[in-house]
Amino acid sequence: MSNAEAARIPILAVLKQKDRDEILRNARQRTYAPGETVVKEGDGALNLFLVVTGRARVESSASGPVGTIGPGDFFGELGVLEDHGRTASVVAEDELTCILLPAWEFRALLDAHPEMAIPMLHALIRRQHGMSTHEH
Repeated sequence: MSNAEAARIPILAVLKQKDRDEILRNARQRTYAPGETVVKEGDGALNLFLVVTGRARVESSASGPVGTIGPGDFFGELGVLEDHGRTASVVAEDELTCILLPAWEFRALLDAHPEMAIPMLHALIRRQHGMSTHEH
């Protein structure tokens, strides 16, 4: 993934280019096939996922389909930040490419770059309201 592509992911866009470069050097990129389970509800949370390309659906055993995620979105933050199991499953709808940030690295990034929290909060508010966009 290039720095320009990373800059289109809102929680990375707030960082300086050199900081994004460092993150990309340490992150893994993985592609999932359509129908493949990316994370399973209840499993341990080892990574934060940043969606580069593709779409996935989020499902909960308690409430069924929760929503869809696509390029620029992220998931797995609750388990990573609170150190508990996944609260939902994520299944690739089409070929899905993600950047995986290990939990310890993501926590260190938030400590070093608290400005990352602002776009995360905006995304969490949109999720809470069930909206795809949120006017400021």
